[in-house]
Amino acid sequence: MGIYRLILAVLVAIGHMGVMFFGVDLGYGVVAVVSFFIISGFVMTALIDKNYGKISRIPAFLADRAMRIYPQFIFYMVLSSILIFTMLADNPARNAVTPTNLLSTVAIFPLGFFMFGMSDPNIIPQAWSLGLEMCFYLLIPLILIYKARLALFYASVAVAILAFFGYLHSDFYGYRLLPGVLFIFLCGSFIKRGSVAEHFAVFFAWGLALAGCVLVATGSAQWLPYNVQVAAGIVIGIPMVMILSKLPYHKADEVMGNISYGVFLNHFLIIYAGKALGVTIISPKLAALYVTLAFVLSGVSYYLVERPVLALRKTLRARSAPPVKA
Repeated sequence: MGIYRLILAVLVAIGHMGVMFFGVDLGYGVVAVVSFFIISGFVMTALIDKNYGKISRIPAFLADRAMRIYPQFIFYMVLSSILIFTMLADNPARNAVTPTNLLSTVAIFPLGFFMFGMSDPNIIPQAWSLGLEMCFYLLIPLILIYKARLALFYASVAVAILAFFGYLHSDFYGYRLLPGVLFIFLCGSFIKRGSVAEHFAVFFAWGLALAGCVLVATGSAQWLPYNVQVAAGIVIGIPMVMILSKLPYHKADEVMGNISYGVFLNHFLIIYAGKALGVTIISPKLAALYVTLAFVLSGVSYYLVERPVLALRKTLRARSAPPVKA
């Protein structure tokens, strides 16, 4: 799924650059993030099943996740903070570079609750989704160990439906907070492995999302912030993950996947650099240049910052994996 993850990261990037198709904002960044949720559910289930499937191994799982997320995150947080502080004094992002907010940003978890004033995510704005991922990481080992996936899936679907129709805040509870999107993560988990009832739940979620798109398109439901984009992300993401999960390993796919995280993290750094140079409107041609720079910078940060930590993660997994039976 490496190439797909890179495509998703690029969609998030160009969405933040304001690139439109025929003057229309299609919200493809949100659609891409939803696919990331599905992939996360798939990958975390595989990882826990293989290496961290016991209560005693949860701390090792969390350490594994920290070693995956933090190296490049800290790298780009530092670069972004320096750039914002020194060159964007009149930009709203400057208000995020304070000692208190730097601490909350380093913690990552508070970024997922920025809507409640727990942090200002403008150093790396897209990193709010990493705060959401942190919430998922804390729960998924317990959900798998105690076999609570199906019950929590339908509870989350109920929250999502209330958010879709506006009974709850459609942006917060339908897109950014775990109660309303946990079922999306769990769709990925069910795709990795699941009972008949759990596989049915995946198709149920897909059909529900498709129905949501139809309701809004026909005017039968109100277009609220991100409800259509999230539904479209489910409609597109579920079959894509199902198909891609069946494909054999390929080295090129791994390479593309390796740079996807850096592209996800660094594109706002490039946008901020453009603003520091006086760029206010990003044309499609300039967006292509920005994406190319994001690729290059991501390759550098992967090999210099993340790759040295890979050996530690592999060692941790080897120690955590159950012994092989004779």
